[in-house]
Formats: sequence, C-alpha cells, structure tokens
Amino acid sequence: MGESSSNKRLPLPEDASILTEDLVIEILSRLPYSSLCRFKCVSKSWLVLCSDPEIRKKSTQTLSGFFYMSISPTYTRQFTNLSGRGQPMVEPSFPILPNLPEVRFVDCSNGLLLCLDIISPSPGQNILEMEIYYIVCNPATHEWVMLPNIIERRGIYNRRLGFDPTVSPHFTVFLVVCRDYYHNDPVIGVEIYSSETGVWTYKESEWDNGTVVGNTSKSVFFDGVMHFTTSGSSLVTVDKEGKTWRKIPTPYQTLHTYIGVSQGHLYSVNHDRSGYKIAVWVLEDYGSGQWILKYTFSTYDLPEPLFLQLQPYNIVVIIAVHPERNLIYLAIGPQRSIISIDMDSRAVHAIRTLGHYARHPYLPYIPCFSEWLFDGY
Repeated sequence: MGESSSNKRLPLPEDASILTEDLVIEILSRLPYSSLCRFKCVSKSWLVLCSDPEIRKKSTQTLSGFFYMSISPTYTRQFTNLSGRGQPMVEPSFPILPNLPEVRFVDCSNGLLLCLDIISPSPGQNILEMEIYYIVCNPATHEWVMLPNIIERRGIYNRRLGFDPTVSPHFTVFLVVCRDYYHNDPVIGVEIYSSETGVWTYKESEWDNGTVVGNTSKSVFFDGVMHFTTSGSSLVTVDKEGKTWRKIPTPYQTLHTYIGVSQGHLYSVNHDRSGYKIAVWVLEDYGSGQWILKYTFSTYDLPEPLFLQLQPYNIVVIIAVHPERNLIYLAIGPQRSIISIDMDSRAVHAIRTLGHYARHPYLPYIPCFSEWLFDGY
C-alpha cells in the first residue's frame, strides 16, 4: 500500500530546503491557486511540489479569471486569467470532455461549470426534437459528469448551476421554463436536477403570475437558494428542492443588473439604460429585504483611453463582483475590454482586451478542489 497523504515526503526544491516540509506546505497552502500555477514554471521540483493534491486542497481559492465564448471563426471556449497575463491557468478546450461537437459554457458556480451541447434536428425533423446534453465538470480536477437526458419543454430560457462546497458536496441544475421561448413569456415552472438523487423533477412556479425571467436575466446561488433577476423591480428565488419560492423587491429595475455574492452578502450591480451610471446595492438584511446603496460610478470618470473604448455604442457589461474585496468587473466597448473598479479608492485597472469576437456568458471562475458528488451518468 502507498503512503497516506499525511505521511508521504514531498521533494522540496533546493531553494526551499532550508525550511521544514511542514512549514513549506503551510506557506503554500495560504496562497491562492493562481500563485501555485505561476510557481510551477520555476523548475521541475517546484512543478511537482505545487501539483501536490493535498497542497491544492488547502490553498486559498478566490476569483482567478473568466470563462467566455468566442465566435471566430466558430464558437470556441476561452479563458482569461484575472491578471490578464500569461497562459490561461485553465485549458478552455477541455480535452477531458466527451467528444461532442459544440460544447458551450452556460454557467459557473464555485468552481463547477455547466456546459451544454445541442445537436440540431435532421432535415424534416421538428426543431423541438433537438438533442440537448448537459455536462457538469470541474476544470481544476478534470472530472466531469453527463446528466441524464431530459425532454426539453418548449420555452426553456435560463439554465443555471448551483454549488456550494462549504455546505454540501452535491450540485443542483435549474432550468427555467416559460410559456413561449420567443416572446419572453411568464415563467410556468422549473426543472430541477439534483446530483444527490440523480433525477430531474419538474416544479410548477409559485412566483406571481406574470413573472418574467428572460434569456438575459442574471442569477446567483446563495445559501442553498437560486436567485434570478426579472424584467421588473424584483429578484425571485427558489430553493434546490423547489419547495420555497420568494420574491425580493428591489429599489430599481433589474433589467440591466448583475447579481453576485461578496463578503457574505448578496450584491446587485446595475446600470441605467444609457450605460453611463453604475450603482452597487447590497442586501443588508436578507430576511426583511432591505437594500442599501453602497457605491455609484459614472463611466464619464473612466480614464480617457478607456472611455474612448466605449464609443460609439457605449457598451457596458457587468460581469462580476469580487467575492472578498470591494471590486466590480466590467467588459466595455466593442473590443470587450475587461476592467476592474475599486469601490474604495475608485481606482480603475485595465485587465485585458478580449476582442470583438468575445461573447457572453462571461463566467467568473473560482477553482475548487473540494470533493463533489453526483449520482448521474
């Protein structure tokens, strides 16, 4: 039998040999995974050390980059590091995935990715007979699972993934069903897949009649509950069992809104129709639904080179809030330049220009080396 992970000896690099193994492991486990990736390039011994599974599991995980799609020349999967520099810390082509023609990114939740592959119907077949495969994978550990097939109901709009390894090793997939796919009709129900049971369950909507969760709505999984923006002035939520449904009023229209979780609170970042004014709201009291305005910013305050990139259409896409820091991330202009804005200092940092072929979804990625469980195929 091999040595247990707690007893095995790690080959320490020569420049770290003056330290004890326990001390080196303790130091490295306090670093984010992106730093470990950079250290791998120092030498072969550092590569072996920083690839050790036990160190990776202990290392601090935080926002490390973004997945997105490119349409040049066809749909391709892409990833950019949060620093905007170097080789992608994640291989976006995913050779680990099954040989499916066009696997696309759909959603990302705490390190797991939801992907789908659509096989168009043959000539003469009904368009509703298309084959759709759902895949959940972990880019950090190269694990993946294909979910059981489901007959797509007419009008499915939002496909979302919920996963929180601090609460449960299981994940949940939500498919929001509307009356008509093409007309932003009200929600009639949600298909829910649980990796714990391995089956899909359909739940009729208990939100108000007329609730619209369109194809541009944003979402976030928080405290075991999926939250969606709507076409009105509210968020709507449903838990992973489909038992508890809720509406949370907001002091603004949620049409151009991004929602995320930062520092243990639900954040909502929205911009007006012109795209020039950005406001950051925090749900201070989740129980009562009390929001407070935390920060406002105008794109007129951007450094001139970045402001000029907005022209002529003033394209602003809010793509993330940092999970631990007072930072928001935007993709701006026709060239989809990613920038960060510090809500404390108001400093603006240009990260990387993705190019005009870049397309949503822009999915913030936090590596996950925790155990995740499923009972699918």
